[in-house]
Amino acid sequence: MSKITILLATYNGEKYIEPMIDSILNQSFTDWTLVLSDDGSKDKTTQVLDRYAQNYPEKILHYRSGIRFGCAQNHFMHLLSKFHESPYIMFCDQDDVWHKNKIEVTYNKMLETENDPTKPVLIHTDLRVVDGNLNEISPSFCRLSNLNGNKISLNNLLVQNVVTGCTVMLNKSLAELADLKTDSRVMMHDWWLAILAAACGKIDFLDEATIDYRQHGNNSVGASDNHSLVNIFNKIKSNKMRKTLKNAAIQAGLFLECFEDVLSEDTKRIIKDFSSTQHLGVLGRDIIYIKHKLLRQGFFSIVIQLLGL
Repeated sequence: MSKITILLATYNGEKYIEPMIDSILNQSFTDWTLVLSDDGSKDKTTQVLDRYAQNYPEKILHYRSGIRFGCAQNHFMHLLSKFHESPYIMFCDQDDVWHKNKIEVTYNKMLETENDPTKPVLIHTDLRVVDGNLNEISPSFCRLSNLNGNKISLNNLLVQNVVTGCTVMLNKSLAELADLKTDSRVMMHDWWLAILAAACGKIDFLDEATIDYRQHGNNSVGASDNHSLVNIFNKIKSNKMRKTLKNAAIQAGLFLECFEDVLSEDTKRIIKDFSSTQHLGVLGRDIIYIKHKLLRQGFFSIVIQLLGL
């Protein structure tokens, strides 16, 4: 059994999938197995996956679930349920490029954080943001998005996800806990796992870009400049933050249903109170936000949140 299992989910990824897989094959850390899984691509992605699995049978497995998932979160959570026997698991998107030392430095951070392998642990890192041709847009996804990757306490993560799935490494304890009870209606797999780690174990952040995060117009979730007044105005105009906070409150309720048996009383109280905000007006929500410090990052974001915009 390999030390690390890498889960790569694809859908119509023919254009970028080869440099992604090649960047894993060129990693400085070599004790890994790569699981490839496609979600019904209409292009030649599956043929590419077949070729890599045939050329590297000792390192690469092409897994065929026979299931049409329709979204990344359900696809990745299914893979996690099937492949969590290795001590550590990583997620991989089809269109990025991993830096040569990505596995090595993330694994070292995991060992530094994981004092007890029986306790759930999640590590995440920064990303270098690039365009479709790998030209740099920003050396730091966190700085571009005006996010602090160290803001990873439970109250931070309930209202705002700062964990990007393609940077994540989780230990077997977290994978097994997630597999016990997980709701298919989660907003994103990385957010769900981050909340679970914060509630029941540990999260740590490696303040280093370990991946070229490709932005090409078809990303299911991409990078945005949260310093931009235009972007802030557009979020207000579209009521995007209010919708996100309501969905996050719904997600918190689902989380409580799934993991109530393993949560402390204080943790259950915070999650229950946040979940209740989906049914409250602005004043009622703000009382709970302030009481539990359930506030998003950035001055303008907090203002928009508290005004209910």
